[in-house]
Amino acid sequence: MYQTVIFDLDGTILNTIDDLADAGNWVCRQNGWPEHPTAVFMSMVGHGIPNLVSKFSPEDCQSPERLQQTLSQFTKYYGAHNLDKTAPYPGIPDLLERLKAAGMQLAVYSNKADALSRAIVEHFFPGVFALVRGKVEGVPVKPDPAGVRGVLQELNANPASTVFVGDSSVDIRTAHNADLPACGVTWGFRSRQSLEDAGADFLVSAVPELEAVLLEE
Repeated sequence: MYQTVIFDLDGTILNTIDDLADAGNWVCRQNGWPEHPTAVFMSMVGHGIPNLVSKFSPEDCQSPERLQQTLSQFTKYYGAHNLDKTAPYPGIPDLLERLKAAGMQLAVYSNKADALSRAIVEHFFPGVFALVRGKVEGVPVKPDPAGVRGVLQELNANPASTVFVGDSSVDIRTAHNADLPACGVTWGFRSRQSLEDAGADFLVSAVPELEAVLLEE
């Protein structure tokens, strides 16, 4: 049985896409830009909010100064509306409680800003996770393994008994870059094929399947 589980946030334990899309489209409206369907935002997220802002900004609005202005717009709106439609995926809260009761050490590692990641996780899962870490200054975002290695160090966790769970190829590569096994979940923002192509060690399409992998039942 694994002793430590590190979860991705968006698309893995929380369905955040509607709030992210609403914030992005609000910014687009404010600037007179074309809006995007939620499905398109699903393909944009996963590499951090600055990257998301760049992806939905028009080609002629990509200067560093303009992107910084747009990022400020997005951050202000999303900071006030990130709980409007966001919710845990069905079965996730109960799963986390069962894993914790089984003695597992649980953590979250996200490309979302650190303060925002901690606030959202604590809102939906108070007291569940031993550590929540998002994007912090000076640490490269996933799939670079530095952040995950920092989480392992802070938790004093043994990599040999740790698994990373996420919904994207970025998560799979992050895990492998940190020499961890990767479990891909198919209910998130990416396709099953993308997880297979990234080399996921496990693939699950329902919470009971994830529980069986984590508890090695």
